[in-house]
Amino acid sequence: MRVLHWLLIFGLGLATSVMAEQTPPEQFQPLITQQLGALQNGDADTAYGFADAGIKRQFGSPNRFYQMVQQGYRPLIDFTVMRFEEARDGGDAWIQPIWLRDREGDEYMVYYAMRLNSEDEWRIAGVQMTPYQSDAF
Repeated sequence: MRVLHWLLIFGLGLATSVMAEQTPPEQFQPLITQQLGALQNGDADTAYGFADAGIKRQFGSPNRFYQMVQQGYRPLIDFTVMRFEEARDGGDAWIQPIWLRDREGDEYMVYYAMRLNSEDEWRIAGVQMTPYQSDAF
């Protein structure tokens, strides 16, 4: 029994050290990917679950949140290709840019603001979307 106890403690320590070694983008990029998948699947409850408390207060329900995305952020639902760009520390939040191409070939830059909540979990605190502007002439 003692051996099992020490193995559990050792295993927990390894898991904790692996998490501590990950950079913030490595920790929150899977959450963004999961939210985008939920949005594409019409799963309002799951998509809403990745939002921080401020977003949840603003919209009040998963259905209202999803309606807002459908009306104002449709490329988050209709994209066919996505690419994470280099995240940057914005002080009170990390900013994770993502390039998207939708079904009609239009391209967008989407900027996710990511914050740690009181339980030390990354949550989406806001999203800004702009048409993609290529630097090429």
